[in-house]
Parts: sequence; structure tokens; C-alpha cells
Amino acid sequence: MNKKGLGKGLSALIPLDAEEITKDEPIEEVRVADIKPNTFQPRRTFNEEKLRELAESIKEHGVLQPIIVRAIGSNKYELVVGERRLRACQIIKKETLPAVIKDFSNQEMMEIALVENIQRQDLSPIEEAYAYRKLIQEFNLTQEQVAQRLAKSRSLIANMIRILNLPQEILDMVEGGLLTVGHARPLLAIADKNTQVRLAKKIIDNSLTARDAENLTKEAAAKENITKEKKTRVKEKTSPVMQDLESKLRDVCRTKVRIKEEGKGGKIEINYYNNDDFERIMTLFFPDYTI
Repeated sequence: MNKKGLGKGLSALIPLDAEEITKDEPIEEVRVADIKPNTFQPRRTFNEEKLRELAESIKEHGVLQPIIVRAIGSNKYELVVGERRLRACQIIKKETLPAVIKDFSNQEMMEIALVENIQRQDLSPIEEAYAYRKLIQEFNLTQEQVAQRLAKSRSLIANMIRILNLPQEILDMVEGGLLTVGHARPLLAIADKNTQVRLAKKIIDNSLTARDAENLTKEAAAKENITKEKKTRVKEKTSPVMQDLESKLRDVCRTKVRIKEEGKGGKIEINYYNNDDFERIMTLFFPDYTI
């Protein structure tokens, strides 16, 4: 495994290649039947065709790189790294395979399984997001701590976890390759779950780009906010004059605008949704504005 990108301390946990294992760690032949899968394996699906190809290769050439396991009892082991090799051996009913036996905590098990899959690009975005959330929930880590240990940015961890707030139907679309994370993430701006699903299907049906999806969602979010705002205004009994002024400001700013009357004064709220949107609105008032 490529060492680049491993979290602090993890590079010492995962052997870099078979040759290094041979030099530093004893290799034992372990019975396939005595190995249970990694409880913390984040990957939920495996390509059956590629597994069969690997099985045929092992049948002809043997297992070229030992798997890594931890002992969980007398001659019983739990897999740490090498699930594809283990599954391939099970397909061809191979009785034993070479393994390095190491001692890992549950947290180290999960970190290693996650890093290995990310390094090999074996995880779908949804599997990756669930793995990040599980690290946080099961081991009481912060997003910042997970980011540091896995050599990722905190914003990436946060954004991936937020994706899981979308309806399962949309998560299935992402996992199935119908939508990318870039298509799905803007849908979080929509509060209504049915509208989220409807827009996701529209993005797929019209083969929209991620930028087009963002614009589509922004328009829908604005309409949703206006609808909510109208309902709120009915309760607040906002004057027709102020509602008309709000409408004019929305047309100019092309975003949600709200005027709140408070006694003889009040305030004007103008929403923006990202840095580009902020700069666009600022240039409406200050043509020479730059950050």
C-alpha cells in the first residue's frame, strides 16, 4: 500500500508491501475457516467478477501478499487487511493462506480498514461517509480528530457526513453511480424530502452537470423560502407595502430578502448561499467591490 496520505501513526500500523512484511514480521499459515471478516469493514459491496478473477489468479500463483489478522481466541482470528484475498480463497475452497498476526484495538481496526479502502479507492462515497460517521460515534472523536488521523480536511469529513441527511432514495442513486456527490450535496439546501427526491430525478433525467444541479437547487430553495416566508407573513400580518418592497428587492438581488418591521424601525435581511453568491450581491451595491 502506498504510504502517502496515511493519518499520523497509521503508517506504522499497515505494512507497505509483502517484502517489508517478510523482513519485519513472521508469516504463518492460517486456516481460512478460522478467520472471521473484519467487523469494522466499511465496504458493503464487492465486485463478484473481480473476486472470481482474483480467485483464479490465487489458484494458479498462490497468495502473493499475506493478509493481516488479529487473534481473538485460541486459533481464531479476525481479519484486519485483505478481505478480497480471503473471499477469493473461500471461492476456491483453499484451506490456508499466509497471514501476519498483529495486535490492534477496535479503533485501530476501523481506521486501518477505512484507510486501506480509501487508498485503493474501493469505497463508494456513501460507504465512506458512513465510515466517517461511525468513527465519530463509536469512538467519541470530533470531525477535526478524524480529519487529522486520516489526513483529510475537516470540511471534507463534514460535507461527506452531511450527505447522509439526504433521503435513502437519493443515497442509493449516489451509491449506484446515477448521481455524484457534487450533484447530491446542493440538495441539502432543500428542506422538503419529496422535493429533494424530485429534483434528484430531474438531474438524472436531464443529465445535468453539477453546476446546473446547483443552480436548479438554488432556484428551488428560493421558491421554498418564499413560500415559507408568505406563510410566516400571514401570521405576522406584514404590511402590503413592505411585501411589495421585498418582492422588488428579491428581483434585484435574485435571492431571499426579508424586511422585518420592529416598532418605528426594522431591518433588511439578504441571504447568500456561498462565496460566489456573496460577491455577486456585493457588486450590486458596490460595483468596484473585491475581496
